[in-house]
Amino acid sequence: MKASNAKRCLPIALCALLLTRCSCDFFGTTGALLVSEADESKLGLEFDSQLKTDTTGNYPIYKAVTPDQLVFEKYVKDLANEIVKSVPASDRPGYDFKFTIIDKDVENAFAVPGGYVYIYTGIIKKMRNESELTGVLGHEIAHVTQHHYRDAMAKDAALSLILQAVLGNDDNKFKQLVASNFANLAQLKVSRDNESEADYFGTKYTGAVGRNPLGIATLFSRFDAGGPPSWLSTHPAPANRVGDVASEVDGSAALKALAADSATTDFTSRFEAGTKVIPKL
Repeated sequence: MKASNAKRCLPIALCALLLTRCSCDFFGTTGALLVSEADESKLGLEFDSQLKTDTTGNYPIYKAVTPDQLVFEKYVKDLANEIVKSVPASDRPGYDFKFTIIDKDVENAFAVPGGYVYIYTGIIKKMRNESELTGVLGHEIAHVTQHHYRDAMAKDAALSLILQAVLGNDDNKFKQLVASNFANLAQLKVSRDNESEADYFGTKYTGAVGRNPLGIATLFSRFDAGGPPSWLSTHPAPANRVGDVASEVDGSAALKALAADSATTDFTSRFEAGTKVIPKL
């Protein structure tokens, strides 16, 4: 047995013993710490594989064929990767991020462990400028860098079984569990504290790439006025989220300067050019 495997067997064996006695409580705390970035990558890869072969019609992948469609896809993915490159090394996981556009009129965006981030064309239709798109992408990237979805899985009795299967290296059980819990993974809810943290880091990431850090707050404000969309219902939104983002911006000279120069930092013209193939609401 290799030394690395030997080191892993003890915590897994201990985990298995304790899980038989107090599965939810243990895995919701110490057990989550046993999930490595390699485990997260494995989980994300399996989820992504199942999403891209899903036959329900709930996750139609955006197919770029025309020149305008290719411009749109490249625009969104280039922006997302620009944000990732700006993330401090201390926050950035060891795995690469993968971004997928889902072509459906759903106002949603979500991520799963392993750096897999998904955004629907439906939410992009509601946006007015690049700072809003950057804010949403930054928010989802922050969920990954802070490992929120892994931790949320660990606190869910059914989904924690998937993490146990990863730790136990039972590939068949793991794939079956991901398949049977696919919808729950795609709609996984994190805590309000996690949402606040994702807003905080997402706002920092937005400012780090020179976009107006109030973009996500302006988007939230419009959604609140028209009723909560699916993105906010799957991402619990306390009434003070817009205010919290504004307070964060106001407390940073650099972020405040970017927000004050919104005519430039919203990048409205570039957003309109990059997303012209997507009709706006």
